[in-house]
Amino acid sequence: MTDTEPIRVLHVDSDDDLLEVVAAHLESEAPALDVEGVTDPETALDRLDDGSIDCVVSDYRPTGIDGLDLLERVRERDPGMPFVLYTSHGSEEIASETISAGVTEYMQKETGTDQYAVLANTIANAVEHARTEAALAESEQRYRTLVEQSHDGIFIYQHGTFEFVNERLCEITGYAESELFGMDVFELIHPEDRDRVRRISQKRQSGDGYPSRYEARVVTADGETRPLSLNVHSITYDGEPAEMGSVRDITDRYRSDERLEEFASVVAHDLRNPLNVLAGRLDLARETGDDVHFDAIERSIDTMEVLLEDMRDLARAGLPVRDPAVVDVADAARAGRESVDAELDLTLADGLPTVEADGDRLEDVFTECFENVAVHTDGESVRVEPADGGFAIEDDGPGIPEGERGRVFEAGYTTDPDRTGFGLAIVEWIGDAHGWSVTAEASSSGGTRIVVTDVE
Repeated sequence: MTDTEPIRVLHVDSDDDLLEVVAAHLESEAPALDVEGVTDPETALDRLDDGSIDCVVSDYRPTGIDGLDLLERVRERDPGMPFVLYTSHGSEEIASETISAGVTEYMQKETGTDQYAVLANTIANAVEHARTEAALAESEQRYRTLVEQSHDGIFIYQHGTFEFVNERLCEITGYAESELFGMDVFELIHPEDRDRVRRISQKRQSGDGYPSRYEARVVTADGETRPLSLNVHSITYDGEPAEMGSVRDITDRYRSDERLEEFASVVAHDLRNPLNVLAGRLDLARETGDDVHFDAIERSIDTMEVLLEDMRDLARAGLPVRDPAVVDVADAARAGRESVDAELDLTLADGLPTVEADGDRLEDVFTECFENVAVHTDGESVRVEPADGGFAIEDDGPGIPEGERGRVFEAGYTTDPDRTGFGLAIVEWIGDAHGWSVTAEASSSGGTRIVVTDVE
């Protein structure tokens, strides 16, 4: 208790003179106490409703109500309110009754002034305890809120099974909380990673100073393999050794790493030919001085410029989608059509969905698909229609042979030597960045149908 932390006390007693005496002595004993006296219990309850009281002190039988009835009504308003019964009606039976009823403290009125020092100390201790309990409860609630709202999965496991999991861990693993409780932790770990994770856990528990951060794969409830980054520490839980950790789904990072490796391979492959042409033509130009070599050099430079532009689009397509918006598929298709400088009829079917997506990249999906029709086929029209779990783009061109439908999404694959072959690769990379699936199949007219599914 400090002078800067006042304690507001409401004293209920039928004797006005006693109320004044008690208030004067308590405030003298403890300047932090601010004592207000009332004779009417109903007035006291009204005062409690404004939330400014820290402690109630009451006689056993104030006017018009039993003190324990008053306690019950106080606790209905504030279950944690300290309540001191300060009464001249003293007996072991009353003391037992009041303690059973849940009073915070019980004191008998005595003669002399020494009792006020004890009463002041009793009030201060009761309020300090109540404030501490309230602070702990608030702290626990804040901690629970933080844990439950965390982007990371958080868990405690002990003796090989989960003792606590937050909602995010359930989302990552696909298991309900009730399924995870009691589950052997290593049932979640991918079989190829289990021995390594066990060794890490054993070394950490033995105090060998093994790194707390590592990566491992888990197998979700639906059989999907997901790479995770784990940060695990040894703790004591309920008096026994346990481990507490957080996990973060790093699937996007793995996808990015794979895309980066694929992108590097495409760059190295597709730039090699124009670079070789440049180098060879430069040597020939130096030897002969013939202008024809400079024309070839210029063509190679033009080829490299197109490649670099398409590679930039490909790299952008594969970036994770950080801030999706709600986008109308029909609007994105119209915008994609406007970007294509070719004669091409666009039909939009009824019932096209709105989706969560990067709006610019969804437009790019349609632009690349429409350009593929305009440049690579004799198709004259495209149709965008709903599909199960997403949407589809159909054309009336000659279609793609069944054996080639998987390859059309490979970066650099093309049947036209004047094209980079990045168009449909960009479509797939955009889809992958959103978590969508992109496939090619035959359309109803025999042309190509690009289907985008797993769309939210």
